[in-house]
Amino acid sequence: MIFLFFPSINKESVLYAFTFYVVLSFPTLSQASEPPSSIALSWTVAETLVALEAPPQGMWSPSKYEEWGSIRSLPESIFDIGLPAQPNLELITQLDPEIIMSESYLSKIDERLSQNYNTQLFSTYEDDLDVWSELTEFTREVSLSIAQPDTGESYIGTVEADMENLKDIVEDWKEPLLIIRALDKNHIRVYGENSLPQAVLERLDLTNAWDRPTTRWGFTVVGVEELVGIDARLVVVESAGLHEKIINQLSNHGLWQHVPSVKEGTVITVPPFWIFGALPSALCFAESLVEALEEPTTP
Repeated sequence: MIFLFFPSINKESVLYAFTFYVVLSFPTLSQASEPPSSIALSWTVAETLVALEAPPQGMWSPSKYEEWGSIRSLPESIFDIGLPAQPNLELITQLDPEIIMSESYLSKIDERLSQNYNTQLFSTYEDDLDVWSELTEFTREVSLSIAQPDTGESYIGTVEADMENLKDIVEDWKEPLLIIRALDKNHIRVYGENSLPQAVLERLDLTNAWDRPTTRWGFTVVGVEELVGIDARLVVVESAGLHEKIINQLSNHGLWQHVPSVKEGTVITVPPFWIFGALPSALCFAESLVEALEEPTTP
């Protein structure tokens, strides 16, 4: 869902809103030759814009995203515009974007921006909605917002085709998987229903061993002891810069040695990816997971 904000209600604003509504209502309209300049206040929006070959002028901490996100090398032209809740207004004014985009969970866009720019909020990971369908629709909405509907559909088609190819590679894999990220020596984040990892497993026709309730974002924080009774292949998502330290701490935890996959020496790891991301992150995780399942290693 897209939320639009306009500085005031006048004839020009009404006309603009009507025009935008027409564009959204007729996705077959030809796209603009060049996408509008933009600012992305969320990593999910930013990675989608990059995937659509319409990178934003600015986003929050490009360098941090390259560590924790799914695109390892962002265009050098992207500026760091500060935190979503406290963006660098002076820099944004200098960049003078045609559109500013964010997500609803990051709170309302700064009023000073919504008063002076075309601003849009998107929603993702809503409860009781199919995550893959949400991420696909999110991609369409972003591509429509930058007047690049054809590019959006082409990218969605490419991702779908890649996922089908990856599914074929692991079609004989039957062992349940348990997707986790270690937080410290005692606590684990396990991903299940309504998460990006769950959506990817479903697309690959793989089984998630975690069937307990999760948060809106699709995870549950548990103690190591909760994993001991689960017979599944453990998939550890690395934490950028912290992985080795945390895994070493876990290795000294008595119960960790009794987790079935750890005990059997079948644990595999995958590189960091933006766990709350969109299709670029989903594809990144899928590719890393399939590669790891083909050549399993222990952390």
